[in-house]
This record gives sequence, C-alpha cells and structure tokens, in this order.
Amino acid sequence: MVLDLNYETLFEIAISHHYHLDDGATLFDTLIADARLAMLERYDIGSFMSVTPTKATRAKFAGLHVVYKQTETGIITGIPYTLNGTKEQPQIVPADNMVFSFSVAINDGLFANYSSLPLKAPDGMVYFFTNDPSLSPRVSPFLTATPNVYKAATDYYPGDMLVDNQATPTKLFIAQQKNNLDPTAGATPAGNWITDTLVGGKPLSYASGADLIRQCGRVFIYQVTVAGKTPALTIKDRQGNVINVTTSLETGELNIVKADMGSLPEGLYTAHLADTGYTDDFPFYYSTDASAWAFIDICVKTSNAVYNLLQADTTLKAPVFSLRFKNRSTYWRYIGAMFGAASISANALPLTRQGFISVKVNDKNNKPITDDLPNATASLIKPETNQIFSDIFF
Repeated sequence: MVLDLNYETLFEIAISHHYHLDDGATLFDTLIADARLAMLERYDIGSFMSVTPTKATRAKFAGLHVVYKQTETGIITGIPYTLNGTKEQPQIVPADNMVFSFSVAINDGLFANYSSLPLKAPDGMVYFFTNDPSLSPRVSPFLTATPNVYKAATDYYPGDMLVDNQATPTKLFIAQQKNNLDPTAGATPAGNWITDTLVGGKPLSYASGADLIRQCGRVFIYQVTVAGKTPALTIKDRQGNVINVTTSLETGELNIVKADMGSLPEGLYTAHLADTGYTDDFPFYYSTDASAWAFIDICVKTSNAVYNLLQADTTLKAPVFSLRFKNRSTYWRYIGAMFGAASISANALPLTRQGFISVKVNDKNNKPITDDLPNATASLIKPETNQIFSDIFF
C-alpha cells in the first residue's frame, strides 16, 4: 500500500499592525479588496518584529517533522499528513498537552512610538499571547486577551483599552487622554475615549496591557508587600500539577521569596503565596531569554475546542489565529511662524505609515488654517501630563 504523504497547515498566526496597514484614518479591514491587496504587497512583519521558535519547540517540531516559516504576514507551520478517506490525519499526532512556544523580538526602534501600548512595559513584565482561554478571557481567533470593562475610580491612560462586555464584547473603547470616566456613559465628554471601528459587526482585539505577564529567569523572585510576612510558595505548571522547587527566604523590611526554576522546562506557571492574612496568586512565564519582548504559546488542546489545533478525531483543523497591534493616536501639535499654543488637533489622530489624514488647526491668531497640513510621523512623540503629542514643525 502506498501512502499519500503530504504537508498541510498545522496552524498559522496572522500578524497585523495597523500602523503599517491602515490607509490614513481608514481601518485596513474596511478597505476594498484591491486596496487591501495593495497594502499587503508593501507589508512585511520582518520590518518590525521577528518570531522564533524556542529551543524546546524546535525539538518538538523535529520530532513531529513540522516545518516552520515566518512570512510577510505572520508565521505558518506545516505537518506531514496521510489521507484517511477525505480527512487529513497527521502522520504523528501531537499530544493534547503539547505546547509550541515562540519568542518575539522587536526590530524597529520606533515600534513603541507608533503602537498603542504602554511606552515602556513595567519592570519584570513581558507580553504573552496564547490560544489558551483558561489563562484569561479571549475571543477566537484572537491570541490577545480581551480587555477589562470599566472600573470606577480608576485612572486610564492614552492607549488603554476597555470593552463593554468581557464575555461577548460588542464595543472596544480606546483612551485618548488620561481620564477616569466611563466610556459607556452617554455623558462622557468627547476626547476622552474613542469607540473603535467594528468589523463584521464585532470589535477587533489588539495587544494591550491585558497581555502583560510577570517573567522570571532561572531564579523566581517575589518581594512580599506586607512587612513581617513569610508566605509559603506553591508553583504549579500549566496542567495544574504542583512543582517541587527549592525555595529560600531573604529577610528584610519586606521579605523576598526565591525559588530555583533551573531544572524545569520553560513556559507558563502559576504562583501561590500564602501566610496568615496574606495571599497572592498570579501566572508567570519562566524563560532564560531576557531579551524577548513577548512570548507566544500555542496549545494543541485548550479549554475551548474552537482554539484547538485538531478536530476531536485528531484530524487537522488548520486554524488561523490573529495577533493584532493597534496604531497609536496622538494629539498633533503644529509648530512654526504661523502657529501658536492653540495649534493642536481637536482630537487624537492615528499615526500611519501610509495614507493621508486631513487636519485643521487654529493659527497663532486663533483662526482656522484650511490648507492641507503635513501629517505626524512616528519619529517624535511627547508624553505630557494627560496626553501624548506629536510635534510637527512646519
């Protein structure tokens, strides 16, 4: 018997950055087909990031005979299959608990300027994207966590994102300036939030602060936040198994708990710390790659079948996951002989690599300038008090 052995997609990740794909203020996904194609012909994720399988994942790929490639629009993996009737069956079926991990590096020094993300990730944190919805809520096919809903008495900063309903979001709100107002309230003043464009009647999901997770290297380090507490540490793996680790305690004004992770496989873990009247629980990502900007984990089987790589009968699904980045919006401030302190755009405007946005501001005499004004670039942004500005010298 001769087997019909070929390669078929195991999974893909489509990576979209709207700074590179939007046409001025027009969202890429709402462009006509020809315009989208023209944008994609000039698009290459390699201009701003690289996605590389970790050493452990390369070994897994070798064992499964999986091939991997970073393309202009994302990454794609292929696996050998045989036809069983009309269904495509992997020659070697990946185990349900198998996880494929990738490290993400940023190649563009201006990436933070034009991406709607915190300008600097907090120390000890890393971005983490996954198809596992048990970590935090997410909506297929997005690998990014669904943002939270509004919380009263909370300060939100430019680029922060909220949804109206975390389980089934119908609106995505993006902060334009620092505020603590509810974007769902009809009385919320304009200029504090914008409502992102819907695609197919639903909001897109972008990388955001909700995707930040603690990272540790070979040594897990935790500083207790209450003086005198010496909490016991329990670490569990992704499957919920308790991991035996060697721990130590450094005493001081605020004690520090340490654990040696060196003998464990790199990946996602959870930490539980407990002492009388003191508890703390959080996930963290163990990796010795301190240079990674983000990690991506793709699980073969998840808590939601829509995210699984295989059908229930272990035939291929070939899912295409989505990882999206929103372009940053800033207030455009024009500087030159004809301009004054009020020569600033009325609203925050998106930074884009392609297209043109028509903007009008008042001159130094407070009269509107109707001529086409140059657009802001990503090379110069200035966070000031409650807003982020782009200075344009003209």
